Parts: sequence; structure tokens; C-alpha cells
Amino acid sequence: MNKRNPGQQDVASTGLRSDDFLRAYALESFAKEIDLKNQTELLTKLILDHSLIARRLEQLNKELLYSRSVLAEAQEIARLGRWDIYPAQGNIIWSQSMYTILDLDSSEPASSDLFFSLVHPDDLQQVNEMFEEMLVSQKPWTARYRLLTGSGTTKWVHVRFYSEYDSKGNPAHLYGTIQDVTELKIIEDELEEYNQHLERLVEEKVEEISASQMATIYALVGLAESRDDDTGAHIERTASFCRLLAMKARSIPEYADAVNDTFIETIYKSSPLHDIGKVGISDSILLKPGKLTDEEFTIMKTHVQIGYDTLFKVVKQYNGNEFLKMGAEIALYHHEKWNGSGYNKGLREQEIPLSARIMAISDVYDALRSKRVYKDAFSHEKSAEIIISSRGSHFDPSLVDLFIQHQEEFRSLYESIS
Repeated sequence: MNKRNPGQQDVASTGLRSDDFLRAYALESFAKEIDLKNQTELLTKLILDHSLIARRLEQLNKELLYSRSVLAEAQEIARLGRWDIYPAQGNIIWSQSMYTILDLDSSEPASSDLFFSLVHPDDLQQVNEMFEEMLVSQKPWTARYRLLTGSGTTKWVHVRFYSEYDSKGNPAHLYGTIQDVTELKIIEDELEEYNQHLERLVEEKVEEISASQMATIYALVGLAESRDDDTGAHIERTASFCRLLAMKARSIPEYADAVNDTFIETIYKSSPLHDIGKVGISDSILLKPGKLTDEEFTIMKTHVQIGYDTLFKVVKQYNGNEFLKMGAEIALYHHEKWNGSGYNKGLREQEIPLSARIMAISDVYDALRSKRVYKDAFSHEKSAEIIISSRGSHFDPSLVDLFIQHQEEFRSLYESIS
């Protein structure tokens, strides 16, 4: 029995010649070898890539765990807790550091009711209102308030709130932090108390220095006034009259804005400076018992400019001092008249500063009521009559009306100080 070579049998069955078969067989073997090599290389590459990815993933996981550990440690040091709320799922998550801040066991389920039960009763309404406003505004929100923690300790906390909303405007994620700032609040309170203490000390020293300066100024003014005022009460009375008339001027709409508490206090303090320029007038003129000559009266009128120049030198050095500014203003203009016939600028009506118009009535009323070397004292009735007769010529009509309306107060004030 003749046995054929397998290759020959294949050749016979395919109808190929022997050399054609060999070429096809060699090509097929080469292709299989190439495929096997490519598959091996691809598999090797995939294994290597997977190994690299696995190692990188392991490294990233280690870094993430470390980062979380550092964050938790930082939160613990900073006394900072984290909270998250997912309304759709009804999930609330608190970090361990938040449980620590609240003095609660972490096995206790986190809930809004539990948190709000820890809010200090005195702050609860405020916190509820802020929470409702926060959900409406959809903006980042911060607040500081007190908690009564699980251990019964009162803590100050600083809460930050952030929110994310879905396309329909529904809250999808509410989150934020809570920080224990109790020690910081204690320090802040101590600093605030210390600052207030310093402010009180400064105010006391300023008042002490101011009182000392005012006493010195009034003493000097008193020396000047004593030359033609035996009682020395002219300064105190005119200052009191100015304050009273200024207070009444508040009822007049046209003066209501200008006459505030500061104006009233300033005119009371600065009005005694109105005749400080008399220090430059000789006794022969100032104390003359009879009527002054035209030349003497011209010299007498210079006291307003002397007083203004003296005060203005100080005003230039202390430009923000309203006491000195008004004092200089009153000294220069308190002899101006409503109809423009006064001295020394000839101002009229509203051109005359309000402080000087008030001073004019106060000064004349006291001068009429007081005894001088050149005249006897007039009664209140006589003095009031003279002032009324000068309404609209010498004096501001509105201020004269106020003076007459409250004349009994002026009478009582004069008698009480005299």
C-alpha cells in the first residue's frame, strides 16, 4: 500500500502544484507568526499600562487619604466642621469635627432638628429668619451666633452656607462649614472692652483739657468785661440768652436745619467772646459816663475788628475748631443791623450770620437790663418794648417774635443769674 506525504495529500486535494502549496503554506505560517507577535506585544503593553495605571491609582488614593487626613487635622485644629445636605435624597452628613464642635457622639444621626435644638434660645429666632432668607436669596451666607452644645456649654460659632440649585430652581446641594470661634469672641470682647475703656479715658482727658482751656478763655474774657460790668455776670447771662433763643429758633422752618444740637452748644460756648476786642479800647472811652463823641464812637466800633483779628489768628492754626470759628463770627458781626445800618460791614438781613443775629438780641437785652456807668438798669417791660420797636430795623423779625413769645423765660433767666 502506497503511503502519501500529508503535504502531498493536501496538494492533491486542493489541486495546487507542490511549489504553489509551499509558498502558500510559508505565507500562512509567517502571518500566524506576525499575529502571535503583535498579540504578544499588545498584551504585554496592556499589562504594563495597567500596572502603571494601578500604581498611579494607588499613589493617588494614598495622596487622597493623606489629604483627607490633613484636612481633618486642619479642621480639628481650626475647630472647623463641614456639613452637607442633599434635599432630594433627604441625606444630611456631618464631619467628625462638626460632631466634636457640637459635643455630640458621631453615632447620633445628623439632622436639622438636632442642630436647631442646639441653637441658643436668645438667637433662635434670628437664626430661623436668616435660614429662611438664605434659601430665598440663593446667595452665600455667613452668620455668627451661639450654641448650647450637647455638654451644656455655650459656644460661639461662625457658620458659612452655600447652595447649589438644579435647572428648575430646586435646592440640590446645601453645604458649608461651622467654626468654633468662642475663644476668638472672648478675645474680641476683651479688646472691645479695652478699646471702650481707652475711648473713655481719651474723652475724659479731652473734656478735662477742653474745660481747662475754656476756663482760661472765660477768665481772660471776664477780666475784659469786668472793666465795664460790676457784677461780671454779663458773660454768663448773654451765653444763656443765646442758647435759649437758639433752642426756640428750631421751631422756625427756615432755621430748623441750621440750628441743631451742635449749633446750640457751640453758640453757648462761643458767645462770651463777642466783646473780647474791648481789651483794645481805652478806659477813657469804655468807661465814659456821658455820650461818646463821633470820634470816640468811631474808636469804640473798632472793638469788633480787634476781637475778630485776635480770634482769627487762632482759627488759622486750628481750622477745624467750630468754637473759635463761631466766636470770631459773633465778635465781628454782632453789631450789624437787619436794615444794613450797623457796623462795621453794613450787612443786612440774611447776610448777617444767624449766630450774630441771635447774639444781637441777647446782648442788647442784657445791656438794657443792666446798670452801666452811662445808664441805669431798665425793667424787663421797658427793655422788651425797645427790642420790639427795633423789629425789622435792628433785629431779625422772626427772632424778635420768638423773644416776645417766650419773654417770661428771658425775664426769669436774667433774674436767676443776677
